[in-house]
Amino acid sequence: MADDGVDVAEAPADRDSAWKVNKATVRILTVLSAFAAHRASYGVTELSQKLGMTKNMVFRALNTLVDQGYLVRAASGGRYELGFRVVELLNPRQPEPDLRTLAKPFLRRLAEMTGESVLLTIHRGDHVVVIDGIESSDELTSRVPIGAAFPLHVSPASRAVLGHIGDAVVTRYIKDNSPLRRVTDTTITDAKQLWQEVRLVRERGYALGYGDSTPGKVSVAFPMWDAEERVWGAVAVGGPGERFTRARLEALLPQVQGIARELNQRTRLYSAMPTPGIVG
Repeated sequence: MADDGVDVAEAPADRDSAWKVNKATVRILTVLSAFAAHRASYGVTELSQKLGMTKNMVFRALNTLVDQGYLVRAASGGRYELGFRVVELLNPRQPEPDLRTLAKPFLRRLAEMTGESVLLTIHRGDHVVVIDGIESSDELTSRVPIGAAFPLHVSPASRAVLGHIGDAVVTRYIKDNSPLRRVTDTTITDAKQLWQEVRLVRERGYALGYGDSTPGKVSVAFPMWDAEERVWGAVAVGGPGERFTRARLEALLPQVQGIARELNQRTRLYSAMPTPGIVG
């Protein structure tokens, strides 16, 4: 036991006997690493089970990390997420990743898990712009149209953004773009119907599309957030309806949501991020 009352573990005999490990510090770092490496949020009980630590140990570590700004309590109150101060741990000589570099591992995971095409889009004015993606290897595949711009009422990626940019912006968008352009037979062009979709996106946290931007394509999209709770853009997963059916989409949705949450855990660490080749 150390003089300050904190338990420590002695170093191996072949090391300097003065070198010691502070167990409480190790627990705190273990808890922080769980957030950094695996998922967007944790509750006390599931983190305790995952790490093999008592709830009391986990709770004390969480409180310390919250107090120091490395974690924050989620809006629900019962879960914890990474805080903005984690950015301070980055090497200041290491340039911030561009959005495509940061998102790429998550796009790969989504593509591998679903077997469908994945798009990365960013919000630019009244559109979302496709800046990256991964195409399905299946014979029937949804192409990744790099550089394509979709109006905010067209496509799930567009509406995932539209649903989270505030009522005033939605009102202005509808006014400035009426009559809303139709792309396919199922494109939402009615203002009242679009408002219903905006409220639904806000309620469930994602947008669904059934051939509204590309005939026959079924897709789901999730918004990406920055450190100031502004929407960067969206990530969408989709494929031909005969393969990526509604039933299959619903079955995969929990896993897709989980990967989207992990991606947002990373994007929320930044208030600005370079995107090469894209004009702001």
